[in-house]
Order: sequence, then structure tokens, then C-alpha cells
Amino acid sequence: MPEEKTYPVPSWLTKDYVQEKLRAYFKSDTLKLEKLHIKPAIAKGKNYATVMTRINVEFTTKESVEKKATNFLIKTTFTKDPAAHVFIKYGVYTREMDMYQRILPKIGKLVKEEIQDPRRLFAGTVIVDRETDSLIFEDLTLEHYKVACRVRKLDLEHTHLVLEKLAEFHAAGAVLAERELGIFRENYDRGFYNKYTRGYQPVMTNLLKALSRSLNLDKELRQRYQAKIDRLINHVMVYGERSTTNNPGDFLTLAYGDLWTTNVMFQYDDEGHPTNAIFIDFLFSVWNSPAIDLHYFFSTSIHDNLRLLNQPALIQFYYYKLKEYLLKVKYSGHIPSLFDFQLQFRKRAFYAVFASPMFEPFMVYNGKEEPSLEQVISEDSSGIRFKDDVFQQEGLRKRLHLTLPHLEQWGLLDDM
Repeated sequence: MPEEKTYPVPSWLTKDYVQEKLRAYFKSDTLKLEKLHIKPAIAKGKNYATVMTRINVEFTTKESVEKKATNFLIKTTFTKDPAAHVFIKYGVYTREMDMYQRILPKIGKLVKEEIQDPRRLFAGTVIVDRETDSLIFEDLTLEHYKVACRVRKLDLEHTHLVLEKLAEFHAAGAVLAERELGIFRENYDRGFYNKYTRGYQPVMTNLLKALSRSLNLDKELRQRYQAKIDRLINHVMVYGERSTTNNPGDFLTLAYGDLWTTNVMFQYDDEGHPTNAIFIDFLFSVWNSPAIDLHYFFSTSIHDNLRLLNQPALIQFYYYKLKEYLLKVKYSGHIPSLFDFQLQFRKRAFYAVFASPMFEPFMVYNGKEEPSLEQVISEDSSGIRFKDDVFQQEGLRKRLHLTLPHLEQWGLLDDM
């Protein structure tokens, strides 16, 4: 593994800045910041769209001269990163700020008061600062939340919990749109695939090219799949846009948009069983079918036996949770039958093609090269070396013997 590098501390993140924001958060003009300790929360290469910084603070107030100490997380955009132009085209930075400032408080209230689940669904927001393109959150590691291993992925117990919380999120999003018409009209129409921009096209095509090159190392995979993967390179964006087009009769809601292992944190009981799951990244939240979240999650984050053998049962589990919560919030729109929802899931199935053989290898990569979106986009020798190392990992080649036949059986590698 390469030595982990970190991003520099933002120049504006000073003691005066933090004191000003904490005074606003705690509603105390007398708050005095006594100590400020800053350190990276995630190493460079562990997150591809933002910089995460953890701050430890000690402060006093006029009301309580006794020092209080706590932590917060600060999320800052990669506005100067070489690959930032990709994200900017999708409006993800302003969207996430809007989510935390305007949308998530309403969703959280719906879940707590009408679905009657007192558990957290996301971290509380301290400050949304549009001048510095940053967000300050509660640090939920203080409540013993932690991210599961992205390489080992999730078992059935964790999977059921995520699906339960996802159903709450989707139900609340659907009824919020019903009660506040137009709330998702602006800037919630640009997921990875959309009709406005193809900013992710070099990412998609370069990953497919690297996948194709990796098949040369396995005669069976090369003979059976290489021609299909090569043909897909020229069609990936068209198929993706077609699969995410909303059609009359579809059940639609606010989809999370980027649901994979490292975007979920779990809390556990004393016996090690997960008791709650929260979502921690809302860059790609989009108005679409909840099926895209299911495909993305199944394809990137759960054990292979669940992904390949248990999908219909997992969809059924999710569907009945969704229906239960939609009834609790008195959603007045059409709730599809399980049969119709399974069909909707199949119509969005191309999401599994880019999520599983393309994104998932990148997500679980644990090799010697430094991962970055810039390296995925780059076609120079360094970028090609990185992508080849990702796709030539022995564990990935073994998974491809399971994944590619699975996708082929669905007709997802043929002309569509």
C-alpha cells in the first residue's frame, strides 16, 4: 500500500472562524473557543469528491465556565482538484448544501414524527457555509458509529438494516414532494446518468477499457465477454440514460443516488449487532426510481451470495418496508404492487452494469497505486497503470466469473 497522503488544512479554518460558527450553533455570543485541534478525517484517495477534516474543540460560555470538549466534522469541496470539473457539471456541491440546509431536516422530522422511528437517519448539521463551500456536522464517532469494511462488504443483518432505513428515506422523500410541490424541481435531475450532461463519460469509458484489457489475462472471460464489453464502451451513456428515464406510472421519490458501503455508518449493541444505520453523503441525491439505489447498493456493497442469489427476496423485504412507511406518512399517490415494483427494478437494471463491473472494483481497490478520480479520467501512462492495477487484482477476476454471467443472463451485455 502507498503511504497515505492528506489534503492540507483549508486556510480559512481558523480559531476565529470556528468560534464564530459555534456561537451561532450554540446560540451563545459569550462562547469562547479555548482550544482547536485540526486533523484529516479521511486520507487523500479515500473520498473522491470532498475533503473531510475533524476538529476537536474546547470552549467555555458565560453560562458555564466549565470547559466543554467535543468534535465536529468539516466537509469541503474539491473546487481546486483536477477532477472537480466533473462534479461541478452535476451540481453536486450546491445540491448537498441544499440537502443539509433545506431537505434533510424535513425528512428527519417526517421519519421521527410520522414513521415514528426515533433513530438518526443522518448526522446533524452545525453550519452550511456557502462562502467557503463547506459543511460542519456532528461527529457521530462520538456515539460509536463507524463505517463497515468496504472490502468485506455487508452481511444479511447489515443489508436488512440499510434497506429498512432506505425505505424510510424514500417514503419521506415521496410524501415531501407531494406536500411541497416543486421542492425537488431544481438541481435534483442530475444523477450519474441524465439528459443534461455526460460529464462522467470519460470515467465510464475508461473503466470499461480497463475491464476489457483485464480480460486478456483470462482466456475464458476474454472469449466470452471481451467483444461485448468493447461494444458497450460506445453505448454506456445511452443505455444508462435510457435506464434512468422516468416513465409514466413509475413510483418516484428522492433517491439517495450513491449508496455504497462507505456512505453508511453503523451503530452496534454490546453483542456486535447493528442497531442503526445512517447515511453520510448526499452529493448525488436525485429525483428518480428507488430502484437505482437498490441496484447500486446490491452491486457494490453486499456479499456475493446475497447479490447473486437473494435479490428478489431483498427487493421484497425493502418493498414491504416502503409500503408500510408510505401508509404511515399518508402518502396519497399510487403505491405499486410488488409485481410492478419488481418490473420497475428490472427496467432500471443497467444501473447494475456500471455499478458492479465498473465502479465496484474501484471502490474496493486496496493495491499499490494512489486512487483518485483524476487517475480514472487520465489516459496517460500513470492513469492507465492505475486502472490496470485496479482491474487486474486476483480477487476481481474471480468475482468477474460470477458477475459477468449474472449480467449476461439479464441481457445487459447485449444490444439494448
